[in-house]
Amino acid sequence: MSFCIFVSITTFDAYGHGLGSETMSPVLLDNRNVTLAISESQLTPDSTQSSKTIAIMLYETNRQKPVPNVTFHVTASRDGNILFDGTFQRNDGDLDIGIITTNQKEVKVTEEGGANWFGQIIGSKSNMAIVTGPIFGSGGLYHFKIQVLTADSYSNKLDPPINYEVGLSIPDTKSYKVTDNNNLEQTIDVITYYDQLSNFEYMSQNKTMQFVMPFDWSEKNLSQVSVVHQEIRISKSFDDIIASKYDGYINGAKLAENSVIIDDYSSSDRIIHLIVNQNDLQNLKNLVSENNMSFVLQPNEERSALSTYTKNGEYNITLKHYPDFLVANSEASFLFDVRNTPYNRTVSVPYDFAVMYDDKELFKKHDITDTVSENKISVNLPDYVTGSIMVKFENIGNNEYASAEIPFKIKENLPTISFPIKLFSFSSQGDAKSSGKYQVDLTWFPENLQIDEESEFVFTIRDITTGSPINDANYDFVIWQNEKEIFRKSGFANSGGDYVDYMFSKGQEGSYLIRIENIANSTQMVEIPVTVTPEFPVAALILVMSFTALFTVRNTLIFRTSQ
Repeated sequence: MSFCIFVSITTFDAYGHGLGSETMSPVLLDNRNVTLAISESQLTPDSTQSSKTIAIMLYETNRQKPVPNVTFHVTASRDGNILFDGTFQRNDGDLDIGIITTNQKEVKVTEEGGANWFGQIIGSKSNMAIVTGPIFGSGGLYHFKIQVLTADSYSNKLDPPINYEVGLSIPDTKSYKVTDNNNLEQTIDVITYYDQLSNFEYMSQNKTMQFVMPFDWSEKNLSQVSVVHQEIRISKSFDDIIASKYDGYINGAKLAENSVIIDDYSSSDRIIHLIVNQNDLQNLKNLVSENNMSFVLQPNEERSALSTYTKNGEYNITLKHYPDFLVANSEASFLFDVRNTPYNRTVSVPYDFAVMYDDKELFKKHDITDTVSENKISVNLPDYVTGSIMVKFENIGNNEYASAEIPFKIKENLPTISFPIKLFSFSSQGDAKSSGKYQVDLTWFPENLQIDEESEFVFTIRDITTGSPINDANYDFVIWQNEKEIFRKSGFANSGGDYVDYMFSKGQEGSYLIRIENIANSTQMVEIPVTVTPEFPVAALILVMSFTALFTVRNTLIFRTSQ
């Protein structure tokens, strides 16, 4: 993304800060406004490349014409350390400085006349100034002080000179290897356009990533910063964090929805942009105590329409689906509009719609879009499809370059629970179990046990012979995880029935064992394993063990939860 900020001021000192390019404020020179523009470019978007160019131009604001015979004095620094400085004259007011990062100890500044090899590679139209040395080896925020000493004629020395101070961001890329919930290795790339990052952490349990960036929250700095921009790149097959919406936070404050942008068309990966403008920064400044930004990004499980562009930028596609949670062995409906980018109007064009799973085509349809109502395509998802599918639009308007693809996550379709679940008591001595005389009918709400949601367990204690409720039977309701007791409540089952409320907190997802112990002052108990996850759908009940001789006669019962 390119961002250009235009601000009007009336002095000869101008400031810019924090972008990959800056267009400075117009200043008055001999009864006309002039503007300075500065930008950074690389041979490739990869910030690890060792060759860059810094382009500086002074031009007339109204006519967009370069000012001739300009003398520039340029000083570059980072973190208060001067990297290089030099004085350069350009007849056309256009100065290109080639930066070649080397391991040599000294920094050298040389002038190259004509079309040197570096200028030919980057397509520079002006003579090059070449700077070599151990500088610009990493991305981050670099400061430039630029003085315009002469203009229009080399003998026309400006007194005072025009002074510019610019903060120029060079993208810095860091790659992190993480493990998803399927124990597969995934890569997360974080690209910063402001300053270098640290303390990256990915928490698979709640699918959250976080990192820290230094930032000066002083009023002087905030007045100069126009935008802070971060990119997070993930594979479209990274099922855990593929979502139609993401929540972003800085220092605990939630960012506006339009600050978190999903980009599925610029590359084969999904790119999530975090873009914080100057107004947002002003609102955040009162929430900080240290000079840094702590970023948090996590999927939002709310379903919303996705918007993406075709790879050639010709069309915009808005897509949503029903049901909200796509499940294997069911029908999914996709509703979408196709609009032409310049006019943002729905268009009637031919297209190919396909659904891919594991690089194999599950469904394909050729049709023509409707401009009156939403287009709808229904797809039967087989029972073996779990994880990521890819919805693809191809050949829109008979153009092979007008294509787009959007990933979606499919959940396994498990059988539903039949409540109440009948559990039969047993006594345990070591590894030996003996059948008991109680039956416990257990139900819980919600059916799918989830994090940060109140769960209610309702049960009735019965005589196994008569089936009648046992009045005023005492009990201990216990929750175990990893062979450790995390919750216990004692009570009496008036008229044979009672309930217990419990909330599973963040970080507590996983498998549990629910026990009702010491039934009616006996050593008998019932137990059942459950699974709690942070999102719907969930497998809540996995297995009920064999508890009594009667239970054995009736066969081993297996219970599973639904999504």
